[in-house]
Amino acid sequence: MVRGYLRGILSRHSDLLPNEWCFEYGDKGKPRLTDAQFEQTGIDFNLSHSGAWLLVGICVPKTANNELDAVEFGVDIERCRSTTNIHSILSHYFSEPEKRALLALPEALQRDRFFDLWALKESYIKAKGLGLALSLKSFAFDFSTAVKSSLPLQLGQSDSPQAVIKPVGIELNSQIQLNLLNDNQIDEPVLGQKSEDGISAAENWQCVLGHLDEDYRFAVSVGGCDKLNLNAKQMNLNELLTVYR
Repeated sequence: MVRGYLRGILSRHSDLLPNEWCFEYGDKGKPRLTDAQFEQTGIDFNLSHSGAWLLVGICVPKTANNELDAVEFGVDIERCRSTTNIHSILSHYFSEPEKRALLALPEALQRDRFFDLWALKESYIKAKGLGLALSLKSFAFDFSTAVKSSLPLQLGQSDSPQAVIKPVGIELNSQIQLNLLNDNQIDEPVLGQKSEDGISAAENWQCVLGHLDEDYRFAVSVGGCDKLNLNAKQMNLNELLTVYR
């Protein structure tokens, strides 16, 4: 069913019909378009689901000359769960800078920050496409650089033709700093300007976090990108199925 939703959404961004899309997988299982269809459409995509939400990220990179440019692209959506033992997970999977910043917050805010960081970390891992070969402790997100704004969420078509569809605002944190640490376990050079404490600011990464409501948040990580323009739309099933008719 998820594959059918993806085909329908992709067809809203291209002249290809839903049944014409062709997919392949990277070495660690990350789905993508075939090389031929990427060259034809310029579309990169990523998927995530949590609870009743399915998040489909569509990315069409462009250069100043309006030519296709390859990027690393990942998205994640997470629900804040009151039963999760966040402190045991912090010790095993979060970097020291992330743990220090989270534990410095008032206790009432720590759980939300945990799931914010988890969504960001998942989106980055998915963007890299390396799976468990990339240590969760090898990078850290810094909220001290974050800029708050509101991202319009265009609601889907109503069943009533007289209804007026208005966008709602998503609480958005953009310009979240991605830092790479000395214990990086991937076999590639760390790019960025190193500081004395062994932390390198990752170059050309755009990382944002949005809150859909009190429970759900989503993250987007894009590498090889110096500017990111976001658009968001919530679609219902009836609207999506129109591309199949």
